[in-house]
Amino acid sequence: MRKLGPTVVLCGLVTATLCSCGETEPGDSACDPNKAGTICTVVGEGTRGFGGDQGPALRAFLDTPQDMVTTPDGELWLLDFNNYLVRAVDEKGDIRTVIGTGLLGDSPPPEQERIDAAEALFNHTTDLFVHDGYLYLAAWHNSRVKRVELSTMMMENFAGIGRRTLYSGNEGPALEAALDLPSSIAVDPAGDIVVMDQANQVIRKVDADGMIHCIVGICVVEPPESPCTQERKPVACPDSNKFTCGEPETTCALPCTPGYGGDDENALAARMAQPFGQMADPSGRIAYDADGNLYFADSGNHRIRRVAPDGTITTIAGTGRPGYSGDDGPGVDAKIRNPVDVEVTAEGTVYFTDTYNNCVRKVDTEGIITTAVGQCSTNPKKRGFAGDGGPPTEALLDRPYGIDLSGDRLYVADSYNNRIRVVNF
Repeated sequence: MRKLGPTVVLCGLVTATLCSCGETEPGDSACDPNKAGTICTVVGEGTRGFGGDQGPALRAFLDTPQDMVTTPDGELWLLDFNNYLVRAVDEKGDIRTVIGTGLLGDSPPPEQERIDAAEALFNHTTDLFVHDGYLYLAAWHNSRVKRVELSTMMMENFAGIGRRTLYSGNEGPALEAALDLPSSIAVDPAGDIVVMDQANQVIRKVDADGMIHCIVGICVVEPPESPCTQERKPVACPDSNKFTCGEPETTCALPCTPGYGGDDENALAARMAQPFGQMADPSGRIAYDADGNLYFADSGNHRIRRVAPDGTITTIAGTGRPGYSGDDGPGVDAKIRNPVDVEVTAEGTVYFTDTYNNCVRKVDTEGIITTAVGQCSTNPKKRGFAGDGGPPTEALLDRPYGIDLSGDRLYVADSYNNRIRVVNF
């Protein structure tokens, strides 16, 4: 049964979280989304809830949208995060639901291989990716990757057993592997599906035979009483892909510990710091460039990092200390704060959501960082909604989580404003 009408307005990212709502200015949605050099809302009227299906997208209610993608037929599909839906905007600007019922769950059920996507249940999906006739979904709180065959709109599980706090299955079938908060999906130059396994602090790929492999990162458990040192090296956990610096029999069931390390070395030995646990933020999204470099947001380390085709990992933005600074200088000297999503142009410019600075920034091919959308600031008064119809860098955003490049357009999930906005360059 589809959920109808607006929901109670809450302020946390996940609907179980309550907080005080900051005031925002009413938006001017009459701007031209095709005008170059401006920002414009294309979905959402700013109210947090559910409503508006079968009508103009600009009048729709959304609940903390996370991501969007342009489908092969030119529609804009978006993740309505706390409504547990994927919704679509057609060429006329009308919105409808295409995946989900609005109820929480995990489809298809164990006795079925596939289910009609319109009847599917899932739990807080964070990323969409279209490849080779399928729409892939990072079913974050289901700890699975799901996919929908676009020609039939049937959904199936693609990776993960659906159990949290486990990390297992490398070199085996992806459907038998344990993921923990898979947050993002990309495709590598060979056509393999690549997944950020957020809480396991690794990036994995699923090859053409359905087998899963780790390609970036190592999961190390570091209990407070047994941190890793030169004398205390990580040891492999039995029946798991984890390592621990404590006693295996008592620590291997603990979550992977965020860390930092590995730059200028092989990415398989690198540490990253992605949030973990039930109240974690969606984090660590990934993208490839035309040369096969893999980029990811090392969210808790406040860095954007790159893995070259030879497996070497480096940082391209962020000092590792949270804050805001560095525009018009080298990206590696800039301060960023909890970046989440990354996109790369055909020419190699890297865009990313500097989420807790409430802006989108970019690193050009010379390594120089600038602001692309919003007014970056650690000042909470710079959070809000304003600027439609004007220059993108004069606009206000509120916790932008997702971005998507489509030609000369950059779509921004202005998540806490409950809107999707677009910039035409």
